[in-house]
Amino acid sequence: MVDVCHYDVVQNDKYGRYLVSNKDLDGGEIIFTDTPYAVGPKPDTPPLCLGCYCPVENTLCSRCGWPMCSKECELNPLHVLECEVFVVAKARYQPLDDSTASSPQLDCITPLRVLLAKEKDPERWQKELEPMETHTEERQKRPTWDADQVNIVDYLIDHCKLGGRFTKELVQRVCGILEVNAVEIPSRGGFSIRAVYPRLAIAAHSCVPNIVHTILQNDYTVQVRAAVPIKSGDALHLCYTYALSPTLARREYLQESKFFNCECPRCVDPTELGTHLGTLKCSKCDNGVIISSSPLDNDAQWNCTDKNCGFKTSGVAMRKMLAVMQAELDQLDAIDPGPQAIEQREAFVNKYKSVFHPRHSYLLSVKYTLAQLYGRVEGYTLDDLPDLMLERKVEFCRLVLKTLEVITPGESRMRGMMFYELHAPLMYLARNEFSAGLIDKDKLKERLQEPIQCLADAARILMREDPNSPEGITGQVAYQSLEQLKASLEAL
Repeated sequence: MVDVCHYDVVQNDKYGRYLVSNKDLDGGEIIFTDTPYAVGPKPDTPPLCLGCYCPVENTLCSRCGWPMCSKECELNPLHVLECEVFVVAKARYQPLDDSTASSPQLDCITPLRVLLAKEKDPERWQKELEPMETHTEERQKRPTWDADQVNIVDYLIDHCKLGGRFTKELVQRVCGILEVNAVEIPSRGGFSIRAVYPRLAIAAHSCVPNIVHTILQNDYTVQVRAAVPIKSGDALHLCYTYALSPTLARREYLQESKFFNCECPRCVDPTELGTHLGTLKCSKCDNGVIISSSPLDNDAQWNCTDKNCGFKTSGVAMRKMLAVMQAELDQLDAIDPGPQAIEQREAFVNKYKSVFHPRHSYLLSVKYTLAQLYGRVEGYTLDDLPDLMLERKVEFCRLVLKTLEVITPGESRMRGMMFYELHAPLMYLARNEFSAGLIDKDKLKERLQEPIQCLADAARILMREDPNSPEGITGQVAYQSLEQLKASLEAL
């Protein structure tokens, strides 16, 4: 792979080190690729093979006795180094009775891999990881500091007998580097793991990003692309949070996990750039909606926009309500895909449609999932869906796309997936109308232009993803469907 490098590293008081484009970039253009300094399990993970990260029950490495699914994975270069450490120290893994429970013993693996990489190439450490922020003082005040001290620092230095090679201060610093700079990535085994990318870590955050990244699962290389056209000299912004979260939740997450308060244009605007992802309907009047009086203050009062109404509530009350709502969403996400998954989400939308703005984050997240479930679930396949339900799928796709155009503009995965979901109901509705004699052949051809464009957009965006990832597979299907639809159109 040719190493492209269309950025410069600059520094200021607000961001510290950050990246700026050194040329005009087109949407979708690769800015740089980055290889991980270290890859491994994230905290609180269940037992996973330390080679491929597939779930394992009681399959262990024949040499060191740590989780491993096969002889092939035992020879993984990353594991060979740590395997030697565990063998020499006689540090054995303690299998869990419940293989789905989190295994704190695995928390030490990724920090150990960082330490072993430092030992192997001290110059790379000095250049790439030494400058990284660790927020040590803030981390010392968190409960996770003490857990890291026991499960990682003391375990590696005392139990694994690494005191002659590393200090406890260094191990705790590595924990900080990972906590602040590592990103969660999909593994070949399907489970989320974490990796620290030296160049990607320098990119500043914005809740309206202008860059996107793709993980290639064969070696966990990351490709960073322009999501939209970018001018030379513009800062490159990545989004560290879930795009559809409301401002209160995003800022709380960033403060807790990345130790900074976001003040991007989206966070500053009480309407979230007109998307209303955090807006509530007013229960006291019909004319106003409820928004924060000061979005950068999590404790600020929330007021009705109708001056004659006077309704207000506290930031504390809003945060409590969002926590309750998030718990309900988590329960929905735990339901296996099937008729119940659709029916309970529709019940959720119906229950809260008088409470939230139609594009509120939590309603929109459910509608985003429904847009993907309609057409894929027993009893709700595309052939089963009446026109009314096909139109509902179209409505949800358009609503999500309208919001994503503002908060994740350009070539983002979520937009690619929604374009793919939108093409099918549009195509079915047009064909149904043609079959019923409601439109003629010319009108049918005209109506099929939008699904063709949806498939073209989906294929362009998603075929850049790893070919074995769900998005990459969808991209290939979109391309094949596009060719078939074009052929069908020519045959009409």
